[in-house]
Amino acid sequence: MIVPILGCTLPTIGRIKTIMSNEKTKLGESKVISLDDAKKASRQQEHPFSKGFYHWVMFVLSLYTRVREKLNVDYESFVIIQVVVSHSLYEINKSGNRTFAELQEQMTRITQKKNISTNKLTFASISEVLQLPRETVRRKVISLSKKEILTFNTYGGIKLGPAYKTIYKDFVSQTTSDLSSLMKKWEKSGTLKTLLEFEK
Repeated sequence: MIVPILGCTLPTIGRIKTIMSNEKTKLGESKVISLDDAKKASRQQEHPFSKGFYHWVMFVLSLYTRVREKLNVDYESFVIIQVVVSHSLYEINKSGNRTFAELQEQMTRITQKKNISTNKLTFASISEVLQLPRETVRRKVISLSKKEILTFNTYGGIKLGPAYKTIYKDFVSQTTSDLSSLMKKWEKSGTLKTLLEFEK
């Protein structure tokens, strides 16, 4: 048995309380994040897409409308023209890159048949590229040749016609301007940065 020493104060048995400052037990308002602020911060971290996609859809619709109204051709015919243009550009780019004005001059030379000989573009090759029936391609090329947008013969194959220089000057110029406007909208909304950093 332990005998207490006289004059010694025995400890009170009970809950031991830890002394903490009132400041430490208070949660300051500056440290509390509201649910709305949290959602807003989360949205800022996400990559913007919907506005950029909307601008892209409007660009495509505008292009489609101009193809119908300005060129007066259906969209398949328009894409056939683009295959012929891509073939011409491939040949032109072999000798170096061109500015917009220089390319216009080159396109004029092609339509005037003053360009150097190129690999022949045929109905079959366009049909293969676009996965369209050969007869469909042939029919549409004949229609485009009547408008002098394209020309074709057995020896030279399918080429750009005299009317394409007007298309390049007006239609391509407007499309380039529309594309520039699209890029500016994408840059402003943050979509351009998102696309450049996009990984599937």
